[in-house]
Amino acid sequence: MTNRGLKSRIVTANVGSFRVTGLDVAVASLNRVMAEFRRADPVAFASVGTAGMLCARLVRGSQKSVSNHAWGTAIDLTFDGEVDPRGDGKVQAGLVRAYRYFHAEGWYWGAGFSREDAMHFELAEETVRRLLGS
Repeated sequence: MTNRGLKSRIVTANVGSFRVTGLDVAVASLNRVMAEFRRADPVAFASVGTAGMLCARLVRGSQKSVSNHAWGTAIDLTFDGEVDPRGDGKVQAGLVRAYRYFHAEGWYWGAGFSREDAMHFELAEETVRRLLGS
């Protein structure tokens, strides 16, 4: 990462059953999501994991659109160590159970993308701006 201002805001933290690296406000928000998920649905929470958060890359299939993973404001979740296959039109039950907690914190769910990506959650730009106070 070459942007010093952004780099200084990247943190690594435990958010329950796994560790993530991402933008500080996104990691704090994710921590709140996971705490509420753990409290409300401990059975589903027990099987959640991650396939990654911060990853400097373009959106899959794009030549110029930067992925929200590159800013550390998106995460891909797994359940029982399994990823939800992208574009198959199906969603793992654990993702359905987690969705409401992400939505309450201002995250978008990739299940609603034109090409379904149900394991993907990203913090909305408006939410990031609000959390950053800008």
